[in-house]
Amino acid sequence: WKPAIYNGFKKASKHEALADIYESIEELKYYREHFIKLD
Repeated sequence: WKPAIYNGFKKASKHEALADIYESIEELKYYREHFIKLD
């Protein structure tokens, strides 16, 4: 769909439960801002 947006978020891949949760939240924020347009 939009490779530039997909490649814009890089995961740290720590594989620790709490770190993964926080990372997923940040990823969702990124995609909400750059990809999901609610206009």
